[in-house]
Amino acid sequence: MGPVITPVVSRWQIEDLGRREKAVSFDLEISRSEVEYLGGRARFVYGGVEYEISLDDLPEVDGESCEVFALVGGRWVELSIAASRFYKLCVFKRGWAPTLMIDGITMHSVLENPLSVTAKKIERAWGRVFECCTGLGYTAIEALRRGARHVVTVEIDLNVLALAAYNPYSRGLWSPQVDLAVGDCLSFAEAARDGAFDYVLHDPPRLSHATQRLYSESLYREFYRLLRRGGGLFHYVSQSGVKYRGLNPYKGVVERLRRAGFVVDRVKEGYGVYARKR
Repeated sequence: MGPVITPVVSRWQIEDLGRREKAVSFDLEISRSEVEYLGGRARFVYGGVEYEISLDDLPEVDGESCEVFALVGGRWVELSIAASRFYKLCVFKRGWAPTLMIDGITMHSVLENPLSVTAKKIERAWGRVFECCTGLGYTAIEALRRGARHVVTVEIDLNVLALAAYNPYSRGLWSPQVDLAVGDCLSFAEAARDGAFDYVLHDPPRLSHATQRLYSESLYREFYRLLRRGGGLFHYVSQSGVKYRGLNPYKGVVERLRRAGFVVDRVKEGYGVYARKR
């Protein structure tokens, strides 16, 4: 699996085409392409390929639309997957990276650009990094930007990676500095040799019955083992349930990390826990 380089738009770019703007982005505002309008058609070059599309065939959107569409086989296709769960990409403001939604639950903030949130979480990374839960790849990409030399990232859900392949903001996942593995994070961690990594990034979904292994002491012990002495860890902790159910997900995470041997340096409310190996 690799990135799919094809025009990708949300409602803002569709509106630009409807207004016959001279330059329109086909990668969600990363870049812009000059567009030539010929009657009811638009011609442009993106990714070195020339396209000609019918303006009448553009997806219908309104002021509340957040969906993302890719041009596949000459047709605009919503970037969503209906499987045992329903997955889709959404953009909530022009110029923001897409948010992943699963069964209507957002995996990223809808109040801030997901890339800005990721930059606040990943304050530092170095050397070889092991990441559990790739998602759309924003964390792995930010780790490289923050100083990591190489990232091994593990994602169990192929549907998530299928959407990431079309996401222009996920293309850094296919960097030569990233090894993307598909499977169970705990199994991959168990297979890693002692002291193989300098840093661990753990970005799991919110704690639930289905995800409890990702918050287990057994996984934290594997993280401790695969880190070199002095290695660091960042553990994202979802705020889901904190406000309305009075839950404190940080307390259990901190206690289990300490039992696994970690020194907990800081709890950053709203983001996660920073820790290190002695």
